[in-house]
Amino acid sequence: MNQLYLIIFIFIGFLANAQENRVLILGEIKSDSIPVENAHVINLNSKKGSITNALGQFKMSVTDKDTLMISDIQYQQSMIIVNQDHLLNKFIPINLMELTNELDEVIVQQFEDMSEELGLPNAGKKPLNKLERNLNHYSQKSTPIVILEALLFKSGGIDDIYNIVSGNRKRDRKLKELIEEDQLIAKKKDYVIQMREHFTDDFFTQSVKIEDEQIDSFILYCLPKGIGPLFDEGRLIEVIDVFLKSKDGFLISLEETE
Repeated sequence: MNQLYLIIFIFIGFLANAQENRVLILGEIKSDSIPVENAHVINLNSKKGSITNALGQFKMSVTDKDTLMISDIQYQQSMIIVNQDHLLNKFIPINLMELTNELDEVIVQQFEDMSEELGLPNAGKKPLNKLERNLNHYSQKSTPIVILEALLFKSGGIDDIYNIVSGNRKRDRKLKELIEEDQLIAKKKDYVIQMREHFTDDFFTQSVKIEDEQIDSFILYCLPKGIGPLFDEGRLIEVIDVFLKSKDGFLISLEETE
């Protein structure tokens, strides 16, 4: 039994080292001896990517059997399997075939976010709007601390005092709260519409047994119980369970408000 554990341990260690034992190699992409610039190269195994320079060259960390996907709008997409010769020479020559089909016959694969596929910094992050940039710029410290830092001639002190005295910081904070409140209200209304369309009014009046004019209010009452994310994920049985268990509490809340 101990020998079996030892073999498993060695095998797991071997797999881990195989995953991490990557080699930085140079690749060169051409088409009819002409360097291909700005071609996208993605390692489908490591999820890392690169873009060729003016000489058609790129660098990539790879290991044996990695699959490289090369794409460019003017050339046919190509797949290259890394082998031992590539690793030994630390060089991968790639030749692309130019697209000759009509546009309506060409299928181009497009990623939702190429920056994520290439592993670039800040990939997938939504750009900040002007209000968000302002709020990030404002000091989040209390007014006494801001004044003290200004007296000590710390960087940003005067600007921070101006933003507080002028009301810019307070105004933008309030504006952000109002925008988020409007977005939340709009999201709730959207959930009400979607859930009424999906479950139909008969479900609420016959299964849950509430009045037709109470359906919107009932769904809004249940939203804080987490039915929104459950609905988005398609976990409808759990949504129905929340509806059925919330009926009595909803009716009591109506009586208390009357």
